[in-house]
Amino acid sequence: MHADAAADEADDADPEAEEQDLLVVLRLSNRRMGVHSERQAIETFADELEQVVTEAGVGEYDGDEIGGGECVLFFCGPDIDALLAVLQPHLKRSPLCRGGHLVRMVASADGTPERQRIPL
Repeated sequence: MHADAAADEADDADPEAEEQDLLVVLRLSNRRMGVHSERQAIETFADELEQVVTEAGVGEYDGDEIGGGECVLFFCGPDIDALLAVLQPHLKRSPLCRGGHLVRMVASADGTPERQRIPL
């Protein structure tokens, strides 16, 4: 019985170990940190995206980073394609995403991870 319990725990741990990151990179109006109203709009947008991702059960919002003329929204989940499918309609509708892009890690031909940039 203990072996089955250990196997169940290992199965439960696998999705966490396999979590994949998806970055939403938004261009700000200036080369620094954007303007206050822009940051507020992005914060509201990030909250909306977090709710959509959580309700769909495809991952989670893991915060943001602002600087250098960009705001990066961090998302992660066990199935990056499912996460993209939920996020993309919202990203395409938002004027905040103009000039932005997505970044995801994919396996290269030799199996090493590399960044893939996807325009919004």
